[in-house]
Amino acid sequence: MGLKLQKTNLSTMTTQLLLGLVCFMSGLISGASQEVEVPALDLSGETVVIYNPDYAQSRDLAQYYAEKRGISADHLIGLDCPIDDSMSRQQYDQMIRKPLFETFVRRGWWKLTQKEVKDQQTGKDFPAMVVEESSVRVIALMRGIPFQIRRDAQNPQNAKEDEASVDSELCLLGLARQTLAGALRNPYFDQGMRFQMYQGTPGLMLVGRLDAPDADTVKRMIDDAISTEKLGLRGRAVIDMAQKTGAYQEGEDWLTRSAILFREQGIPVFIDKDEPLIADHWPLPDTALYFGWYASTVSGAVASPSFRFMPGAIACHLHSFSGAAIRAPDQHWVGPLLHQGAAAALGNVFEPYLSLTVHFDVLNKRLLEGYSLVEASWNATPVLSWMNVVCGDPLYRPYAKGPGSSMGEGRARDYALYQGTTRRFPGTDSRELKKTLAEMAESRSKPHLLELTAMLSASEGKNLEAIELLEHAESLYVLAADKVRALLYLAELYLREGKKDRATQILHQIIDDPALMKVPAAVAAQTLIKKI
Repeated sequence: MGLKLQKTNLSTMTTQLLLGLVCFMSGLISGASQEVEVPALDLSGETVVIYNPDYAQSRDLAQYYAEKRGISADHLIGLDCPIDDSMSRQQYDQMIRKPLFETFVRRGWWKLTQKEVKDQQTGKDFPAMVVEESSVRVIALMRGIPFQIRRDAQNPQNAKEDEASVDSELCLLGLARQTLAGALRNPYFDQGMRFQMYQGTPGLMLVGRLDAPDADTVKRMIDDAISTEKLGLRGRAVIDMAQKTGAYQEGEDWLTRSAILFREQGIPVFIDKDEPLIADHWPLPDTALYFGWYASTVSGAVASPSFRFMPGAIACHLHSFSGAAIRAPDQHWVGPLLHQGAAAALGNVFEPYLSLTVHFDVLNKRLLEGYSLVEASWNATPVLSWMNVVCGDPLYRPYAKGPGSSMGEGRARDYALYQGTTRRFPGTDSRELKKTLAEMAESRSKPHLLELTAMLSASEGKNLEAIELLEHAESLYVLAADKVRALLYLAELYLREGKKDRATQILHQIIDDPALMKVPAAVAAQTLIKKI
């Protein structure tokens, strides 16, 4: 079943006193030299790690993560709860919500006060004990904590469903209990400030989950996040459009704005504008950011056996139930994306409404501004007590040092050169930028940089310009994998221009060459030629 659709009218948040300062700092960061780092605002001291002592390796993973992130031992909490993926509402209340609330108060992390609170859905005031001060604001759930709260109500009205993710429900742990049916407005949604500077709702929590198909993958996610932060996330962005219209246009718009944002920030973007998913075995090297929709089960290029994300990659495929089987390597999307090497993936554990899922454009804007994964994800999610999950190290900041903060070596250096050069040429006219990149590629004998420049031209719809750049890059490439990729991209560009004969000739350059056919991506040439 596809994503349900519902338009939501979320009220504009009250501007905070610190907003002007933060926006000013963000402006400095976006236009600063490559050495300027985004302020840390470290959340590790305000993070609590929750594990299930009855689930194999859950405690070990919690200790491993706490050690890596410098989280004190007294911030680890074991909860006896089901080892299944899902739990009932009663189990959640008795095994997770109540003991956590009591622990936070008993350990002095929360100071409570009684206030009159207005229920968002009924509009009625009721007395409640709420958090007035908090020294913990992030929850990291370890593999072994259930991620689904099953539905209690039978045949509920649309938008009045009471099922939810454990994670989204825990965001409200320190807030007054309200009506369970339906979603509640997220007060942190699209706030232009880091979470430590946001003082609007003291009891609000941000919840991330270190969960995946197996414990080794969870450890790798932690290690990749910490390692990537040292130099910053490098590689390409992949946007897989679905050509949806009408009520689904909102999702397309998120992807379109994300692509524009990546281009402006100097991140090379591969954009697929066809309705089907990017084809099996299609070469997508160095994929650091992946955003797409609209298939129920993992398939296409990112599911190919030879595909592997860049270390530290963030990957999201928007679909109902995308996070319904986090611990399965081959079901839905979140589990498989993590299994394929992503460090983080976002999804939905039950069927949401389109408007109530994570807004990709806001997410990417916040990540590039230096927000942590958990901050950016919930800043981009309009509601709580709903279906959303954030899988990955919640403290992971892929752009902690700002985009293009250091050069690196090898292909990473090419991405740094591309990004640094792009940021010297802001604006919509990219002619001077592409001329500078092409000259740099020539002078430094970097055909890969020519390819990245061709991707920029292609993303602008300038296919003939992209073809010229790619043909030059292909002529300079030595490795078979590079040549196959360049030829496949050329064939696709010629098809866009309606030149089927030329596309067929290029594909035969791959198919008729035994050395090139040994490359896994060569399978895509056989698939593509059958469609011509």
